[in-house]
Amino acid sequence: MSRYDLLGLQGKCKRDPEGYRDDVLMQLQHYNALHGLFMLKPGKDFKEFADLVGFLAQVAASYPKDIPMFHVGLIEMLEKHYALLDPNLRRSLVAALILLRNRGSVQATELLPLFFRLFRCADKQLRVMIFRHIVADIKSANKNKRDDRLNRAVQNFLQAALKDENESAAKKALSVITELYRRGIWTDARTVNLVVDACRHSSPKILIGALKFFLGQDEAAELAAAEGEGEDSDDDEAKKEKPKTGQGTAEGTATGVKQKDVYKAYQQGVSRSKNKKQAKLKRQIASIRKKNKREEGSGGDARFAAMQLINDPQGFAEHLFNRLQGGSALKFDTKMLLIQVLSRVVGLHRLHLLHLYPFLQRYVQPSQREVTRLLAAAATACHELVPPDVLEPLVRQLVNQFVHDRARPEVVAVGINTVREICLRCPLVMNTDLLQDLAQYKRARDKPVATAARALIGLFRELAPSMLEKKDRGKGADLELGVKAYGSFVAADRVDGAELLERDAARQRREAREAEEAAAEANSDDEEEDEDGEDESDDEDGMEMDSGDEEEDDEDDEEDDDDDDDIVIPKASSFTVPVLRSELQARGLDTKGLKPALVERMQAVFEEEAAEAAMAAGRGAAGTAA
Repeated sequence: MSRYDLLGLQGKCKRDPEGYRDDVLMQLQHYNALHGLFMLKPGKDFKEFADLVGFLAQVAASYPKDIPMFHVGLIEMLEKHYALLDPNLRRSLVAALILLRNRGSVQATELLPLFFRLFRCADKQLRVMIFRHIVADIKSANKNKRDDRLNRAVQNFLQAALKDENESAAKKALSVITELYRRGIWTDARTVNLVVDACRHSSPKILIGALKFFLGQDEAAELAAAEGEGEDSDDDEAKKEKPKTGQGTAEGTATGVKQKDVYKAYQQGVSRSKNKKQAKLKRQIASIRKKNKREEGSGGDARFAAMQLINDPQGFAEHLFNRLQGGSALKFDTKMLLIQVLSRVVGLHRLHLLHLYPFLQRYVQPSQREVTRLLAAAATACHELVPPDVLEPLVRQLVNQFVHDRARPEVVAVGINTVREICLRCPLVMNTDLLQDLAQYKRARDKPVATAARALIGLFRELAPSMLEKKDRGKGADLELGVKAYGSFVAADRVDGAELLERDAARQRREAREAEEAAAEANSDDEEEDEDGEDESDDEDGMEMDSGDEEEDDEDDEEDDDDDDDIVIPKASSFTVPVLRSELQARGLDTKGLKPALVERMQAVFEEEAAEAAMAAGRGAAGTAA
């Protein structure tokens, strides 16, 4: 039967399965005969066999008893002869298996070993098809409810696939893991530790993919992996293709790029005008893709940092450092990725990797390639648990190479800013002489240098003002404040920012108190009006008694007024910084910050205490009157 006859029979079988059962069995016998021939010797005349496979895959769901093990023959053929089959036939067989899997006729664990073996084929279209199916299949399985059983089985298989000696299969396994993590399907610690295992692969390309995942650069890589591998030769031809147009595509008329604009950019005008139109069109398409990508990634909560889910960060850091030291065959970009990931892991988990800082010290010089990224990594790797003796040679090398009179202004600014970032994480590395020397650059003519020096001065005004010169300490500096000794730890007794909650609670109490006072005044006015409307025929004795009572009430009111007048709210701005800090510490409040912040915090406390005292006085006066 021809292809069109099979398509017609396919529609009839779906409408009336029992009526065309004999025809399907006849085609099944024909398929078995061709399958036996292809198993003996894969031939080039495959069109009839491919059409027959597609037909049986479509109608297999309608005849589950007659075609129960149809997928077994396809899997057997692909496992034995996948390298010898024609690419079109091979894609047809894989498409049939994907169709059977989507309809529930095949389990995912039966197809994964075959699909990862097919990743070794030099067929880009086939690899893209399989990659998209695996991601979509796992996503659909976890759509309504998380399928832990399937996830564990697939993760176990991917763990074995990451250790495959074949680079293509291991790379695709890593791509599947990172893509599922990026889409929020697999966000557990086991997924992250699978990527950690990928860093131990001998292939540099797999190492780069795993490192980019930890740096958050995996989205662009996985987008490229979904469209096709970047190392394929036909990528250059794809870049030269014209932008596609059509309804519903990112480049189509539905999103702002019209077909008329594409025609004008590539068909009308001279070459100079065409180049301008094409550049403008590419910018529009890039903005549309960026917007769609941002909208796609904006849904759901932000994903948890992957580095915090590593089970053994110390072992992972030591492995990366050993590979960095012995990686003479690695490219410079790969080494930079290793340094960035290593510094982030050390800084995040506060690890002890003391050989890292002398290693970075060798590259601290202005002429070094990518020196800013290197300095940022050096600052990121510092934390308060690193011994100051280990960091002092690094800081000394940094100051000697970057901060001197013959250096360019931007070099000096970078050096001072890097020193400030290191001191922010490990203040003990700074000494008094070096700090005062760097503070002299605050009067530099170049604004970036002066700004960097003033930022360093501002940092040590909060950390240790006594290390600065008197003119740089600022007004009201607390000379007793100093850097804590190495290894000291002070447990926090309150949450940072809790004073904001206290201030808000005081404001709410003040508003409630004002509302109560307003209500009390309104009630007193009503009572006075009622008293004025009473009968005035009372005797004189009663009037005298009332007048006496009124005089007593007036005296009490005057005493209350005098008490209210005696409550004076002090001005916190008149206090010095040591006094403010001592007052705040006595009340159990936060003592950090400069004087404006301390004044604001103390003034709020004074107002709250004055309001509470006024309320207490009012309640006492009311009890006395009663």
